[in-house]
Amino acid sequence: MTEQETPPSTPWLRKLVIPGLIGGVAGFTASFALMRFIDSETVGGLDTSATVAALVGALYLLAAFSILVGTANPGLGARFLNVEDADELREQKRVLLYSGGAMLLWGIALLALALAAPDGPLPQGVALVLGGGGLVLGTAFSVLVYRGSDELMLAVNLEASALTYGLVLLVVGFWAMLAHLGYVTGPQPLDLLTTFYVLVLVASFVVIGRRGMLAIR
Repeated sequence: MTEQETPPSTPWLRKLVIPGLIGGVAGFTASFALMRFIDSETVGGLDTSATVAALVGALYLLAAFSILVGTANPGLGARFLNVEDADELREQKRVLLYSGGAMLLWGIALLALALAAPDGPLPQGVALVLGGGGLVLGTAFSVLVYRGSDELMLAVNLEASALTYGLVLLVVGFWAMLAHLGYVTGPQPLDLLTTFYVLVLVASFVVIGRRGMLAIR
């Protein structure tokens, strides 16, 4: 009598390839729709700084949507988020909701500033409220994430913060130095804000990657 063989597990297909394809399609669709909107008569086009800021803001919104949907429905979230199972999402529900909320607010803030007048269709007063409110409330949510994190995530947050500081000093500092010496054009205010947004993501991925948290689970 032969033992029944079980098919080999393919977590890389379920947790990497399929979510990657879905994320790629969603990201491309969102970027395409945003660029069409920017080039439409409603907006009439934006300069490079505002366009890049809008795309980064949309990236934050897409990430926030994934986190919030996956947390609200752990059974579904376990299929595309890199977690052990749905129970892990249930255990971390409060922290993940705060994290998703922070990214949502930060994304709205940057997108609003990118679409602000005089180049964009959004009145400056409205952009100020959305931008300032999003930054402040998003930061408040991040404080709640910090307070609700376990020992491992506290260490990750601290390492990511320290690395972000170093990257900001290196990238923005070097950019400012070259601009001061006349080699390049100095950054616009929106360029600085967008750079901060991007470097936070870069630092976070580096830290969680070093701790092995990007491994397929």
